Amino acid sequence: MRSDTAAERAARRRFTLLALLHQRPHSTSELIALLVNGNLFECNGEKDTSTAVRQRSYQFRHDINALRLPGCQLTFDRKTRSYTWHNSPFGLSLNQSQLATFAMLLNTFADTTVLHASEIQALLTLLKGRLPPDQQKVLDTQRRPYSIDLHETTDYRNADPQTVGRIEKAIQRGQQLEFRHRSAREGKERLHVIEPQPLVFERGHVYLHGWSLDYQKVLRFRLDYILPGSARVLPTTIMRNRPSPISYVLKYRLSPVIARISVSQHFPGQAVETHPDGSATVTARITDLFEACRTLISYREHCTVLEPPELVEEMRKVTDKLYMIYHTRDE
Repeated sequence: MRSDTAAERAARRRFTLLALLHQRPHSTSELIALLVNGNLFECNGEKDTSTAVRQRSYQFRHDINALRLPGCQLTFDRKTRSYTWHNSPFGLSLNQSQLATFAMLLNTFADTTVLHASEIQALLTLLKGRLPPDQQKVLDTQRRPYSIDLHETTDYRNADPQTVGRIEKAIQRGQQLEFRHRSAREGKERLHVIEPQPLVFERGHVYLHGWSLDYQKVLRFRLDYILPGSARVLPTTIMRNRPSPISYVLKYRLSPVIARISVSQHFPGQAVETHPDGSATVTARITDLFEACRTLISYREHCTVLEPPELVEEMRKVTDKLYMIYHTRDE
């Protein structure tokens, strides 16, 4: 038969108090009621007598003092009439720099529409709830000196969870993926089988890159252009050491208006040569002509593409089309 001495019951009562206060602050009445429900007081059988109430109150105060002796920082707030455990080894307490960084994250993802937005917000809320009340108050009241604009141009909060789940499963398992994709340029639907790479959030959208079995090269697909419900994980394992994609030497010149102070790092491993007039020539190796065109066209008249010839021709086509749209009859 299991023993249940006064010392053993007191020990269980104090462990229960710590478990409750680790979760969040509790009022005295809440704590006592929960201990009564757990049958942890010596006088638990006498529920309605004033003597029992006094005995429970005495045992409760004795327990709080006993827990404070080994260093548990248990404080009582007279306004809220509640106890808080400030130094729980399983809790969370941040220094000033960490708190400012956490505030920045909360601000950045407060109203985000990126993929997995709800999971990100739930995690941040959970971590915030682990902080002491005074630090939570700082997060709620402190003005944010810095903000990260994710520039979401597509709302992924309502993305088809089945489609996203299957894509991520194929990526995690290293298996081929089949899906139907609607081309933005042609408006046609095509069936693709690829060896998927991790999803990437860039320029406000989520993209899926992967080696295409049909085209024998890496293609890029916008996640929201993949038809919901069409994704299917195939049993075939991804092959290693696929051929490297075709690369090009990119070379372009930026006017002094753009390059005089600094040159943005748009391409990995790029080299920058500055000129006396303040302009700069940038050289890099790229594999995606479309992405390079989209990046450099944003510089408008301040950028001249020099190489490769394929990109020069693409830039010429784009500018010709823009001219046809915006030129006036007098020109």
